[in-house]
Amino acid sequence: YEGKLYVAENDKVRRYDWDEANLRATNPKTITGLPSGGGHSTRSLVFQGGKMYVSAGSSCNVCIEKDQRRAAVMEFNPDGSGQKIFAKGLRNAVGLAVNPKTDTVWVTVNGRDWLGDDLPPETIYDLGKSGGDVGWPYCYGDRVSDPNFTRAGDNRCQSVIEPKVQMQAHSAPLGLAFNEGSMFPAEYRNNIFVAFHGSWNRSVPTGYKVVRV
Repeated sequence: YEGKLYVAENDKVRRYDWDEANLRATNPKTITGLPSGGGHSTRSLVFQGGKMYVSAGSSCNVCIEKDQRRAAVMEFNPDGSGQKIFAKGLRNAVGLAVNPKTDTVWVTVNGRDWLGDDLPPETIYDLGKSGGDVGWPYCYGDRVSDPNFTRAGDNRCQSVIEPKVQMQAHSAPLGLAFNEGSMFPAEYRNNIFVAFHGSWNRSVPTGYKVVRV
């Protein structure tokens, strides 16, 4: 981004000087710390509208986090300053990408385990211009209340961001990419490609593939 190479590590973001001619990164500088330890250890970053967005997954399967930076997408200035929570309630937003048509950050999210083979669905969200709350751990899928964290009559899930796409449970979506190229057939243009990690918490495993949305 603007001639610098940014790397999201488990506990920090580092910025390097980048030599394009020699493909060499030098002079690493830590520009911000990130929450570390306790499950979901990968970190993803993307730039949009002059800001840096970094995701950190939850520290657990399903719980109320003490650190607000977990299960969230954080927003920073490119130098690491100005940190704020852009979107929360994202159990594990591993994939981040900018939609070239909406110019907004979209994410894939891994749903919780231990609700059976087909719940909850895996999801893709458009975080929009201002982010917001996706609902985890109180909600999953298309604004469905999780009975382990909500009581009858609790309607908080009706106000959270609704998913753009729901996919087979326990597929574990990771990276996503918007196809802006012209080498594939026309019907593939402006579609999303999603890479699935695949199941561990399902009696008949699924995933282990790239899908087109």
